[in-house]
This record gives sequence, structure tokens and C-alpha cells, in this order.
Amino acid sequence: MEESKTSYKHILKSTFLFGFVQIFNILIKIIISKSVALFLGTEGMGLIGIYNSTVNLFKSFAGLGISQSAVKDIAENNVAGETEKRDTIITIVNKLILFTGLLGGVVIIIMSPYLSKTSFGTTEYTLPFILLSIVVFLTIINEGQLAILKGLRMLRILAKASLWGAFAGLFVSVPLYYIWGLKGIIPSLIAIALVSVTYSSYYVKKVGNQSRTITVKETLRKSLPMIKMGLALMYLSLAGILSEFIVKIFISHTTGIDSVGIFQAGSTIIIAYFGIITTALTTDYYPRISAVNQNNSALTDEVNRQTTVGLLLIFPLIIIFLFLMPVFIRILYSPEFLRSTAYLQFAVFGILLNIGSNSMGMILLAKQASHTFVWTTTIITCLTIGLNIALYYFYGLPGLGISTIVIACMHMGLMTWIMKRQYGIRFERRVISMYVLVILLCILAFFTKDIHNSLLRYSTGGVLAVLSILYTLTILKKSLGINLIYEFKKRLNKAK
Repeated sequence: MEESKTSYKHILKSTFLFGFVQIFNILIKIIISKSVALFLGTEGMGLIGIYNSTVNLFKSFAGLGISQSAVKDIAENNVAGETEKRDTIITIVNKLILFTGLLGGVVIIIMSPYLSKTSFGTTEYTLPFILLSIVVFLTIINEGQLAILKGLRMLRILAKASLWGAFAGLFVSVPLYYIWGLKGIIPSLIAIALVSVTYSSYYVKKVGNQSRTITVKETLRKSLPMIKMGLALMYLSLAGILSEFIVKIFISHTTGIDSVGIFQAGSTIIIAYFGIITTALTTDYYPRISAVNQNNSALTDEVNRQTTVGLLLIFPLIIIFLFLMPVFIRILYSPEFLRSTAYLQFAVFGILLNIGSNSMGMILLAKQASHTFVWTTTIITCLTIGLNIALYYFYGLPGLGISTIVIACMHMGLMTWIMKRQYGIRFERRVISMYVLVILLCILAFFTKDIHNSLLRYSTGGVLAVLSILYTLTILKKSLGINLIYEFKKRLNKAK
């Protein structure tokens, strides 16, 4: 029992550690999003959404997953007293990311007329897509530099590189939006990418690695395992980005770029802002389950702990968000974006389900069951594209939100079935009971938004919010042995 409580404390500690970095980045994104909403409106938000999807698509395709697979290779060669092996693999990584960066840039230049025609039904946007090649190149280089810092376990330096890059990006982009309006979007994206890669490269050089002379033949031989692993990871990333890109293009052609901006605003809240919790949780979760990937009993414990902590942390946030949704939209964007609540009020439930399904799904990566992971990803991606397009066509933005719930349920069902059938891993009864209670209370919060009397609406939502917070604190203290208020005060006193 003591070991279990220690494990829960470790999960919380690592979650808060990585969460603080995420929160800072999110605050920067909020300010930028608010600036976009004020200076560029829904059309500007839609353009940025399509441009970012394009960059992510070509970055994932051309990057060959090197920024992810390189972390493992660098970490394995980062042995005390053997700097030559470490420097050699870093030199290879630098060569690979330079090649893949150039590849991404050239491909998007060649494809630019087709991208403009596909995205907007005209070739007038060919030049902006050509200029995006610079963003793709710089982004691939930046992610490669960050991968080196991750592999060397320079987490503090990694945080500094990320934070300073985001902070500088804020001061570059907002003035461009203000001065040039919609014409400032492409220069802003280039400037942000340039600032980010400058900071990450600076911190990599500070580590003091020596570049090694390596032949092309040796580079290819030593990089093949990294590329092979990277291709599998690239497919997973590409599937999600391609799905999002296709849906945005469909929305653009069906109801216009303005609707893309509304959807982009909503999906940013779901993916980026609530992603603070999910990203912070998974950062430490994957190394833990990788260490015990052959022990299904230990994996069962880890899945249930991860899901429990994830639910307890995100439960109060969703309750508060559901009844204060219009307030948050006005703060984050502007009243013009209130239409996104039609999507958000349903999509937020998908987050709850993804806490559990992602905990299960990552076991396939830890076990290196790439074949199973690829076919499950393919199924979910096809369902996502099909359902999103069909439900948006018939029901608009609410349809996209409902689609998110349906897909999350399918993913949860598929992952739990695979885990139980292949490895005997399943959710404990207490976790299932917690899921049921959390979902029921969130459904109650969902209906508070329809109460016309403001006093009754906010008082009802406030009671549910207090109950959710008390529930989280009680379970953490009594069942898991974690006094969150005491731990927070202790950290606060240390900071002073």
C-alpha cells in the first residue's frame, strides 16, 4: 500500500512539474489567440488554422519522426565517459534534421499551387504556401534541437529553451498582427519559427557537444534504426494531422473560412488548454510503463493509477468550464467566437474518455506492438474523418462535438478490448465507479448552461464545482494518502 501511495505521489509530482511549463506556454498562446481574435477576427483564426495544419502535416511527413525517435538513441548513447558515442549520434541527428528540413521545404514549394486550390478553391494563396516552406524547415530543425536536449536529459535547459522561445514569439507576432492585419500572418509564423530555432540551437551549443566527421555511408548505416522507428511514429502523428486538415478543408468548402475559425478556436481549447493535464501526465507515464512493459500485472497497476490521477485532476476543470463556458470564450477570444460553444459543450466530454483510452493505448507503444497500434490508428482515423464530415454536414458545429464523443467511446472500447484480450489488462472496479460518477456530475454541469436565471445558473454550477473539488481532495487524501493542500503550501514555503 505504501508503495502504491508513493507511486501516486510520483505521478502527481511529475505532472505538476511538467504542468507548470505547459501552463506558461498556454498563457502565451492565450494572449496570441486573444490578439488574433481582436485584430484578425474569425477569418484570421481560420487562415492561421489552415496554415498551421499545413505546417504540421508537412513537418510530420518530411520529418520522418526523427525528432521523436532520436530521443531514445541519444539517451542510450549518453553514457558518462563516452562522449564520442554521444557526439557521434548527435552529429547524425543534426545531419538528418537538416536533410528532412530541406525536404519538407522543397515539397511544400512544389505542392503550393495545389495546396492553395485545395484549401481555398483558388491559386491566389500560392505565395503564402511557398513562404510556409520556411516555417516547415525551421520547425523541423527546432524540434530536432529539442530532441537532443530531451535525449541528454537536460530538462531544465529544455524548459528554458521552450519558455524563452514562446515568450519571444509573443512579442514578435502580436505587433505584426496589429500593424499588417491578415497580411501579417505569414511573417508572424516565420518570425515565431525563427525565434524558436534560435533559442533551441543556442542552448544545444551551450551543452558543449563536439561535431564529428562522419561519412555519408556511415551516417546512413547508423541512422537506419532511428529512421525505421521514426517512420512508425510519423504515421501515428500524420494520421491525426491529416484528419484535422481534411475536416478543416471540408468546413471551409461547406460553410466558409469563418466557420473554420470558429472550429479552430474550440479545438484549441480542447487540445491546447485542457492538454496541460494530458501532456503533463503522459510525459512521465511513457517512461514508467516502458520500464515494466513485460510485466502485465505492473502495467495494470500503472494504467489504473494514471487514469485515477488524470480523472481527479481534470474533473473539477471540466465542471467549472461547462457552466462558465461563455465567460471563458469572451476572456480567451471575443464575443464573436461564442458560436464555438455549440462544439465545445459536447467535445469536452471526449477529454474524460481519452484519459482512460490513452492510458491503455500507450501500452502498445511501450510493448512495441507497432502493427496493432498502426491498424487501430488507421481505423480510428478513418472513423474520425467520416463521422466529422457526416455529422458536420447534417448538424454543423454541434455535430462535430457529438462526433468527438462517439469517436472517444469507440477508441475507449477498442483499447479496453485489445488490452483485456491480448494482455489481461483492465480497469479496476473503483476506476469504473469513479468514471461513472464523474461523467454523471459533468452531465449535470452540462445542463446548467441552459438555466436562464443567472443567479440559479451560477449557484448551481458553483455547488457542482465545489463538490468536484472536494471529491478530488478527499480521494487524494483518504484513498491515495496525498494531502494536496499541504503539499501546495509546502512548495509555496520553499519558493519563498
